[in-house]
Amino acid sequence: MTENCNLIIAFFPLRPGRSDAQAVERILRTHPIRVDRIEHTEKGILVFAESTRCESLDLTRMREALISQGREVGLRVRLQRECLFRAMHSLSYL
Repeated sequence: MTENCNLIIAFFPLRPGRSDAQAVERILRTHPIRVDRIEHTEKGILVFAESTRCESLDLTRMREALISQGREVGLRVRLQRECLFRAMHSLSYL
């Protein structure tokens, strides 16, 4: 059974400078995702998206492809389920 899941995909330039938004959009079009929003930050580009292929193997293949495609255009790519990203960033220290 395939479930939908929310993802955060981060694109960071390998060298100092601005990330290439057009290259990011070209890469995204090659994957089974629906982009909800794109945020440009000082460090790179964050993409909030939904995928219909969320089994572990599918996400692993997508992550590997994104990393390879990103490297070809000078970008470092990170992909994570949004729920894990938010959990990691909401931890508070006692």
